[in-house]
Amino acid sequence: MCVVISKAALGDLSAVLRLEQACFSDDAWTLLDMIWTLTSRNCVRYKAVLENDLAGFAAAEYDREKNAGWITTLGVFPQYRKKGIGQALLRACESAIPAPKMCLCVNTNNTEAIHLYMRAGYHEVRIWPGYYASGCDALVMEKNA
Repeated sequence: MCVVISKAALGDLSAVLRLEQACFSDDAWTLLDMIWTLTSRNCVRYKAVLENDLAGFAAAEYDREKNAGWITTLGVFPQYRKKGIGQALLRACESAIPAPKMCLCVNTNNTEAIHLYMRAGYHEVRIWPGYYASGCDALVMEKNA
């Protein structure tokens, strides 16, 4: 298995939208959200490709005011999980953001992702009640560089 992590661009829009729906269903980003993410100068975005198929996607941005990075989304298609792809995407985003702290939020029901982030050095900070469109709470996590 040879996973290639590279920069994602607007040409990846269709595949990334399918990934969002597969990973997050009711909480998936809209077309406009994803177009902004794939074109914004303030975002870094990476895709994981395995055998010419999109396996995963992640994006992050830098908040100058707070001098912190923010992982805005990270998803891996279910059939490609537990192969280190999420970890590789997370590392790519962290490496691209010049900040002493990285932050993210994750659905409190997404135990698989929470474990990934904890293994990567993130810790729980607070809960944002009802954050997601589905009404689920978000767990805010941080990692110091």
